[in-house]
Amino acid sequence: MAEITLFHYIPKKTIIHQMDGRLKLVCMILFTMAAGFARNLYDLAILTSVLFMIYMAAGLSVKRFMIELKYFFILAGIIIGAHSFTVPGTAIPGFPIQRITWEGLNSGLLLSWRLIVMIFIGAIMTGTTSLLQFKNAVEWFLRPLPFIPEARVATMFSLTFVLIPLILDQISEMMDAQKSRCIDGRKDPVTRILFLVRPLLFHAFMRAEEIVQAMESRCYSEIRTKPKFKSTLNDWLVLAFSIFICFIIWVD
Repeated sequence: MAEITLFHYIPKKTIIHQMDGRLKLVCMILFTMAAGFARNLYDLAILTSVLFMIYMAAGLSVKRFMIELKYFFILAGIIIGAHSFTVPGTAIPGFPIQRITWEGLNSGLLLSWRLIVMIFIGAIMTGTTSLLQFKNAVEWFLRPLPFIPEARVATMFSLTFVLIPLILDQISEMMDAQKSRCIDGRKDPVTRILFLVRPLLFHAFMRAEEIVQAMESRCYSEIRTKPKFKSTLNDWLVLAFSIFICFIIWVD
């Protein structure tokens, strides 16, 4: 069974991997804001092209990413279909189904494309940033805020990113196990979903409990040595480029 690499950290020695975690987090937030600001498909095409170049610069496998993105593409297709039928507007001339409108198709494409872009951003962030680096960056940003336990919140964020790839791996293993038992051949989709969801929830809670017990057995404490950050000129140039892209999409 091939291991799922989506949302997994893949250690490499690239500019993106070695970038200051604080600035990298700001860049990803800016790209996320740019995806929200995008008002047309042209803006999303620009943003997708930029993210694709960053993904290539990080040395991550595009082919593997597209294969593992297939279920999100199915969700995107459902979104496009739902909007095409429900959003009122001008019917597409010559199309056999008259209820599909240009406005609905455009709205569905925008929403589904934004979803894919968000996943793209998350894959870049998690694929090039170790959990410790991510935790330290979040903790650094939360430290000036009053009444917020920055170490605890940062730990919660990092544990979330621990569980996401574990759950994806568990889904892959369970689907392979179901195929070997011919469960995927059942005609009732509800039964197939139940056979997948029930053990998945059980294993997810079990993994979370194991992580908690491991942290307690190692006497985990929020009082830790403050990390030291170091940013380079390349880091600031990448940040400036991210701000420029966000500004271009915002004013378009």
